[in-house]
Amino acid sequence: MSKTHAEIRNENLEREFFIITKEMKQAMEIARIKQIEELPKIEEIQKIERNNFRFYDQDQSFFVVVTKDKFLDAKHPATVIDAVVERLDLSKIYGVYSLEGNPPYHPKMMLKILFYAYYISTMSCRLIWDAVINRSDFIYLAAGQVPNFRTINNFRLRHLKDLPYLFAQIAMMCKKLGLIGFEHLAVDGEKIQANASFKKSKNIKGIEKEYEKIKEGMKKLLDKDVNEYFTEEIKEKRVQRLSEKLDKLETFKKHLEEIEDKEKRVNMTDSDANNMTHKDGSKKPSYNHQSARDGKYGVVTAVQTTNTIDKPEDLLKIVDKSIENTKEKHEEITADCGFCDYDILKEVDEERTEEFYLPDRRYETSKNGETKSGKYHIEKFIKDGSGDYVCPAGLKMKCIQTKEYEDGHTITIYEGTGCENCSKKEKCTKGKKRRINIDSRVIYRDKMREKLKSEKGRETYMKRQGLIEPVHGDDQKNKGWIQHHLRGAFKAAMEFVLIRITTNLGIMIKHKRNEILAWAGT
Repeated sequence: MSKTHAEIRNENLEREFFIITKEMKQAMEIARIKQIEELPKIEEIQKIERNNFRFYDQDQSFFVVVTKDKFLDAKHPATVIDAVVERLDLSKIYGVYSLEGNPPYHPKMMLKILFYAYYISTMSCRLIWDAVINRSDFIYLAAGQVPNFRTINNFRLRHLKDLPYLFAQIAMMCKKLGLIGFEHLAVDGEKIQANASFKKSKNIKGIEKEYEKIKEGMKKLLDKDVNEYFTEEIKEKRVQRLSEKLDKLETFKKHLEEIEDKEKRVNMTDSDANNMTHKDGSKKPSYNHQSARDGKYGVVTAVQTTNTIDKPEDLLKIVDKSIENTKEKHEEITADCGFCDYDILKEVDEERTEEFYLPDRRYETSKNGETKSGKYHIEKFIKDGSGDYVCPAGLKMKCIQTKEYEDGHTITIYEGTGCENCSKKEKCTKGKKRRINIDSRVIYRDKMREKLKSEKGRETYMKRQGLIEPVHGDDQKNKGWIQHHLRGAFKAAMEFVLIRITTNLGIMIKHKRNEILAWAGT
């Protein structure tokens, strides 16, 4: 008869464990010492080594010459960035330094290590400092000098305002090198999380709740008796910490009270960053960074930063910045529906010489004539030969009101007739009658739609996604730039300029390395 698991377990528990005695331990220690003594000495090993190797002695003093041919390959990316910075006009940067006091590090050297660090996706000043000490490419660019992380960060912050000027110079270099085609310019924005947490975004109600919570905690702390575990020193530190929190919340509360929208959330860490919904559906305090990218090699000709989603008024601003930076216009410009509204469509049609390709927000749904809910879209209501609108059931609609606006456009409201007994009412409206609003500027929208539907329009707009989206992927996946290192709207915007400077440097390195190195006579 086989034993049960319980019987086997009980038998195992009754067995005696193997015990290592004191004598056994002593014998094991003697054996270990004997084994070590029998190992060959270093002198004996050296005698049996071959003697035709190069001399090797780590205690020997040595001298290293910091030159490109010793440290780097002749066409190393660091040498290209070195050549580019040497050709930049840095007079604005030089002008902020005093002739008195201890001489600062040369701005050329600091720019070279900063640009190169961002090019290889090293954005932490502490990591840059470590690289200047240990990496040959950084040692070459710094010529053996070692600015510490505070010096590097202070230089970056001090010259943030000069970065747009340097960006424009590099864009002009790209133009002279033939890297900009001026045929197609794609515009789009990407959301990057601010240097702040969503949990720190609060409205006035949330601030008041947290204020009362900390105030109650302070009261309990003051009433708590001191003992051997909770000393007077610990109590004072905690009281001081809570007092500082209360002062901060009080200041932030006053700031929120000045805002008219009581439901608006403001971040306590970075008050300039607004909560935005990212592609994964998460809400984070973020900035929206917009790029205008040329279609030939992908050079970014203009950038701008907002703390809102893409808006129509942003489009012409960035296009004009591109013209300012490169002194030349593009033939075709594409952007997504976030940059489109009636005012923009009218302006680009009547006042701009460039060809714009801008789908409106309803462009995709207009193709099948139904909304997401399955109801008839406004595009299903068409104008007949007499100028009247006809509903999907073929019935004429009645004009009931026309509103005029200061800028000259009008909105006409049409109402359905015979809706009560219409067989298609279920797919048209839940009300008694269907109403539609027709903007007088709809002619510009229709004209743009016809352009997008044309053979040329389809081919042109297809280029946009393959041109502008990869640079966003490079930022977030390759460079790992998914969150800002600096706080505040201005600093965040300039951090983005620095990212785009290195985007263009990467294109110069990839496509025009030899020409750039020829500038330096290499």
